[in-house]
Amino acid sequence: MANQKVVFFDIDGTLLHDGHFVPESTKQAIRKLQENGVYVALATGRGPAMLSGIRELLNIDTIIGYNGQIVVHQNEIIYKRPQPKTDLTHLTQQAKENGHTLVYLGETKGFTTKSNDTHVVDSLGELDMPLPIHDEEAFLSHDVFQTLVYCTAEEEADYVKRYDAFDFIRWHPHAMDVINVGSSKAEGIKQFLKLTNIRREDTFAFGDALNDLEMLRYVGTGIAMGNGLPETKAAADYVTKPILEDGIAHGLKEFQLI
Repeated sequence: MANQKVVFFDIDGTLLHDGHFVPESTKQAIRKLQENGVYVALATGRGPAMLSGIRELLNIDTIIGYNGQIVVHQNEIIYKRPQPKTDLTHLTQQAKENGHTLVYLGETKGFTTKSNDTHVVDSLGELDMPLPIHDEEAFLSHDVFQTLVYCTAEEEADYVKRYDAFDFIRWHPHAMDVINVGSSKAEGIKQFLKLTNIRREDTFAFGDALNDLEMLRYVGTGIAMGNGLPETKAAADYVTKPILEDGIAHGLKEFQLI
C-alpha cells in the first residue's frame, strides 16, 4: 500500500480508561482518523476474542494480539506463534510446586489451573475480561499464545532465570505475562507490515506501559500517553496529554493525522 498510513493503539491506559470506558474525544478522533483514510489497528496484550466490544465500538478489524503473538487482519488470522508445549509443561509443573496459579490464553478462550483464585478474578475483572475455564491441562490440547503467572515481584526471579524460551513482563502486582522470546507488539507489527506492504515510516503508535516499549521504538513515530510510565515516555518520539485530557486527539492533531 503506497503511502498508506496506519496507527496502532494500545488499549488499557491508552484507549480505555480504568479498563472500562473510551473517552468521547477518543471515539471522535478515531472516527476522524478513519474518515481521513488512515488505517487503525489495536496492539494489545489481550487476545482477539477478548476485544469484541472495543472492536465494534471503534470499527477496527486489525489486531496485534497477545503482545504480537497473533495478528488478525480484516478479521482473519494472518500470523500466529503459539508457545512451545514442552516449555509450558515445565512452567506448569514449577507453578504447581510453588503454589502459583497459571492462566493460559488461547485463540478464543482462556483456561486456568485453579478456579476462583482471588487475584485472577480481581485482575481480569479490572480489564472486563471473561473468567477463564478451569482446566489444568488445557495447554496440551489448545494453542496457547500467552500465559499469566500469578506471583509477586519478589517471587518472579525463580521463573525468569529458568526459561530461555520465554520473556516475562509484569503488568500487575500479582501477575506477569509470559510470552515467547522475541515476541513483542513490534514483532507483530513487523509481520503485519510485511503482509500489507505498508512502509515502516508511515506507522504511528500510542502506548503507556512496559509492553509498549518495543512498539514505540519500532514504528515511524512512537507517541506515549501523558499518563504513561517514565520508561514509556523515554522510549517515545513524543509525549501527548493524558488519556482524560484528550491525549489521543491531541497526539493525532500534533502529527496532522486528523
